[in-house]
Amino acid sequence: MDKQFINKVYRSIALAWAIAITWTLAFQKPWIALSITFGTLLGTAALASNDWAVRRALTPGARRPTRALAKVALLKYPAIAVLLYFLVNWHAINLLAFVGGIVLVYLAIVAKALGIMIVERLNARTGRSDSVRTHAKRS
Repeated sequence: MDKQFINKVYRSIALAWAIAITWTLAFQKPWIALSITFGTLLGTAALASNDWAVRRALTPGARRPTRALAKVALLKYPAIAVLLYFLVNWHAINLLAFVGGIVLVYLAIVAKALGIMIVERLNARTGRSDSVRTHAKRS
């Protein structure tokens, strides 16, 4: 994964979250907005921990890659279990909206990937690359 791609995904997640929260608050559903927020935070934290583990463990010359993966597993999964236990038992949280917040993260990833594929196909049809387009705009 490219570092720029992950940063763009984080921005897309924030934008999608802001739209979802604005929409739910417009309909005066603050508990649904809170549920979506918790789901989005959990999904983003899982993505960030996977990104960290991949960068630490699967890069050339990585020192002790199994230790980085073990740290993620030992910290992430018990934390997720405890968080889910409390959220499921907290009756104010809407579980469907919570799951929707988690799915929002994956939808942002898929949307970014589809956007990249569409841009690459359009560039292939015109025979121009992004660098050619950038230099053409400056002229």
